[in-house]
Order: sequence, then C-alpha cells, then structure tokens
Amino acid sequence: MANGWLLYQTLGCRLWGRTGFYQSGGAYGFRDQLQDVMALVHAEPALIREHLLRAAAHQFREGDVQHWWHPPVAAACAPIFPTTISGALRTCRYVFLPPPILACSTEQITFLDARPVMPEEESYYDLPNRSQESATLYQHCMRAIEHGLKFGEHGLPLMGSGD
Repeated sequence: MANGWLLYQTLGCRLWGRTGFYQSGGAYGFRDQLQDVMALVHAEPALIREHLLRAAAHQFREGDVQHWWHPPVAAACAPIFPTTISGALRTCRYVFLPPPILACSTEQITFLDARPVMPEEESYYDLPNRSQESATLYQHCMRAIEHGLKFGEHGLPLMGSGD
C-alpha cells in the first residue's frame, strides 16, 4: 500500500472513475469519498481542497447531505435525495491538513435546498435546488455537527443513516 498503488487506486477509482466496491455508477459520494481522498493528503493536496469544496456544495441548509450525485447537475444513478446522513465525522480529520488545503475554509459555498426529510423517511427522491444562502467551509462543518448532535432516550448519540 505504501508503494503508490493506494494513491493510484484512489485517484483512478474514487475521484476520476467515481467507482468503488458498492458504488459503480460514476457518481460522487459524500461520505466515503471524503474518507478515501485522505490517502492523497501529501501527494495531491489540491485535489483534496477541490473535493472538500465540491462535497460542501452538496450539503443542505439543515446540515444533512446529498449522498450521491452526478456532475454537472446534482443528478444521480441512485435516487437524488436528501438524507439523514451527516458529514461531520469525515470532515473533522481535515482540520489538521496543511495550510494550502485549509485556505479554502474562508470561501463561500452555497447549500442545496429541498424539503426536509420527514421523520418516517430515511430519504426521498428529488432534484434539489441551489440555495441562495452560502457559508464558509467551517460553517458548513458546524451545521453538519449540529445536525448530528441528536441523542436517544438513553443519552446515546443517534448517528443517522449510513453510519
């Protein structure tokens, strides 16, 4: 894994081909691709920066995220849906990245806009709109954390779907 094949696999499969073991449709994925691009932290920091901004642009104002999407619009091979999935745990690792990557933390990134997921739903099929509201990457992360701060009757965190 240290001889370059992990980097090659991450670039070729997860970013350029946008495919993986269970995701072979060519879509960008929020959770797993944020985790996968960490392999590029020292080799391709500009690609990490680009992907952080791309992922943040697929977050809803409420803090949840669009799980999969196809560029150039937010179309997907799986249903295009708001979910109860949060990106907070994936994003916190990026706080320790080199300054060129974190320079994107002050850029304004718009949110997606769609109706909220109902309590009886895990997700729903829709094509979200681009919100007029924007925020910095830091503020996007804070919304994800706040969205994920839900606790059950015994005080245990409720992680939402996908975690």
